[in-house]
Amino acid sequence: MEKSLAIKIISIMLYVLFGVSLLIGVLFFINKNENSLLVWAYVLVGLSMGAAVIFALVNMFKTKKNVINSLIALGAFVVLYAISYALADDTIQTNAAGELFDITAGTSKMSGMLLYSLYILLGASFLSLIYSEIRGAFK
Repeated sequence: MEKSLAIKIISIMLYVLFGVSLLIGVLFFINKNENSLLVWAYVLVGLSMGAAVIFALVNMFKTKKNVINSLIALGAFVVLYAISYALADDTIQTNAAGELFDITAGTSKMSGMLLYSLYILLGASFLSLIYSEIRGAFK
């Protein structure tokens, strides 16, 4: 597909999406019905997520170096989640009243895994900030 044709198609799609968004926004203020506005917001989020994934996959396969870098990043996340899963336990915690939360052991383990992965990623980002500042001070 030619670039000019692709740009024309994308421009038309953007104008259509803008027009529908404007129409739904006006209808929201007239009817005070937030259902249609929420559904449209979900549609727009879904479209943008789909576009982000598609463009990321297209750009990933452009060069061999991009494929290797993407696979390294994917492997790093798999290792991160494996370590986080190993650290998490499946005990069900109690609330302030001393009652057990209404969750399963698997849900507790997955919640713990996500928390540990968040802690690890936050720590890594903090350490990378410190490293970049120290490296910049010595240049």
